[in-house]
Amino acid sequence: MAHSATQDYSEPTSNPQPDYKVYATGWGFKLGLLAAFVSILIWSSWLVSMRAGVTNTLTPFDLGLLRFTPPALLLLPILWRGRAKIKAVSPILLLGIVCGAGVPFFFLSATGLKYAPASHAGLLILGAYPFFVTLLAVLFYQEKVTRARKMGLGLVCTGVVVLLSLSMLTAAEGTWKGDLLLLAASMFWAIYTVSLRIAGLPPLLSTSLMGFVSFVVLLVLWSTGLVSSGLAQTSWDMIAVQLVVQSLLVGLMTGFTYGYAVQQLGAENMAAIGAFTPVLASIIAIPILGETLEAYSIVGLGLVATGVLLASGILKKR
Repeated sequence: MAHSATQDYSEPTSNPQPDYKVYATGWGFKLGLLAAFVSILIWSSWLVSMRAGVTNTLTPFDLGLLRFTPPALLLLPILWRGRAKIKAVSPILLLGIVCGAGVPFFFLSATGLKYAPASHAGLLILGAYPFFVTLLAVLFYQEKVTRARKMGLGLVCTGVVVLLSLSMLTAAEGTWKGDLLLLAASMFWAIYTVSLRIAGLPPLLSTSLMGFVSFVVLLVLWSTGLVSSGLAQTSWDMIAVQLVVQSLLVGLMTGFTYGYAVQQLGAENMAAIGAFTPVLASIIAIPILGETLEAYSIVGLGLVATGVLLASGILKKR
């Protein structure tokens, strides 16, 4: 299997690449791909469950509480034992981790899903973030972008532009507001992905850090009266479903699978693979939420999926 990086690390070099630019090969790469596809399957379910929650009685605060509280408490011992590793990481990278996938990202996503359907969320959050990841990598870390990746990301961006443009013209009133919030969430997720890759923290340690900080922030927001809750008016069935999806699947399982995939494949490769999520989310939302796919959404999804195949370079892997 070919190296994802541009240098043969078995040969001596006077200017070795940093660890975050060294990607896995062989079984490490295959296991990274498996972890990536498990992650996007869970993300698809998460987007649909979020849409179901915010269109009922649950508020973004409620969903955030269900998302971050159990992982924060369960992983607290891991956070304590790994505190020395956390202190060794740049504060800027730690801020990128806790904000990029924490409360700011979560509130942008949840609020955006109050206005826009799950198919839009998948396309804008996880369809657009490969572009943002590549942009950050080029601007701050001088990453080189291959011609195939440029073509693939161009198609991804075209799909996003098609969705945004036609959404403003033909979709239900207010949908465009949700689309813009979801696009902002995509930027935060890209910051998280790049920060996670460069920080090099073990997956569960970074998950415990992000979960604990987010839990504390939610408590502060609640104590100051800045957020509202609809848990008392929500059925136990809905709470149970959200608890499983938000805490167990997204909070704990993808905390490991996504972190592992980023470590093995690199931030840009994981971003490209993650753009398959819109397709899965749209398919799941049709029977569960009764959503329908507009013609322009289908065009956007097709462009994104094609762009993913080109940008990720998966077809060239052996």
